[in-house]
Amino acid sequence: MAPAALGRCRVALLFAVLMDVVGVASLLVGIFAQLQVNGRDFGDLLIYTGAILVFLSLVGWIFWYTGNIEISLEELERDYAVKGGTLAHLARKISRRLSRKSAKPPAEGRKKGGPYRGGGAALVEKADGLQLPRIKGPKEEPPPTGSQA
Repeated sequence: MAPAALGRCRVALLFAVLMDVVGVASLLVGIFAQLQVNGRDFGDLLIYTGAILVFLSLVGWIFWYTGNIEISLEELERDYAVKGGTLAHLARKISRRLSRKSAKPPAEGRKKGGPYRGGGAALVEKADGLQLPRIKGPKEEPPPTGSQA
């Protein structure tokens, strides 16, 4: 087979075929072989293991199939009404924010007890200039001193 005939997701295809081969082999050995170790029969174990492996191979087949689906940009725009690239712009914006490495929070404005204690509704400045209100946490009451009778 030529490499192009395997599609783009060769790892998923390899996983699926490997799980199918090992699962079917385990099923057949469990059904037809009389496996006994120290008087215990291990046929049922192989049958169940083979069935589980064949079932797990479905994950590989689904990944391989969905990874090889090709949709043209015109069809995508027609079906999902992506006009002017607003959806693509939004996806890029979200992706950039999620993939940006988390910046170390500024040392100023933080109190010794942690980021959410005592500050009330102070604003926290993020690396991209966005300001979010800091939520006031529950008040902690000091433990009672002395004996109460």
